[in-house]
Amino acid sequence: MFSKIKKIFSSKITLVFLSLVVSLGIITGAFLYKTNRVGAYCTTSQGTLCFGGPIRSVYVCCNGLKITVGGPREGTFLFTAGSKLYMWYNLTAGQCVLGDAWPGGVCLKPTSWPPCTDVERVDGIIRYVGTTLSGPAAGTCTGG
Repeated sequence: MFSKIKKIFSSKITLVFLSLVVSLGIITGAFLYKTNRVGAYCTTSQGTLCFGGPIRSVYVCCNGLKITVGGPREGTFLFTAGSKLYMWYNLTAGQCVLGDAWPGGVCLKPTSWPPCTDVERVDGIIRYVGTTLSGPAAGTCTGG
């Protein structure tokens, strides 16, 4: 009887320990993940990533909005409660954006069960972003 209890107890400790290690790996990876696409980003003196172009899609995450930005400075970024949004306050598909972001981050998807446990990496967490009043007619964000 005692050997069965010891066997069950030791397997649960192993399971708990393994779960903690995996959880810490996911959390650490979220902060350390950086993209290395050549020429895709500019980096500011503070170590942030520059981005700019038309918004291709907006997806709701449990911890913010995942925004996919097209070229010329493309990527997938997370707009959170700590992000600053400047004129014209228009984060919808087709609008032009320009901003900078801290490298790394994750989008917690609300579609999993239990909610907000499915993780998807993003290129950066938006620090500042400005938008256009109305999207460009041709779908590109070039001056002129």
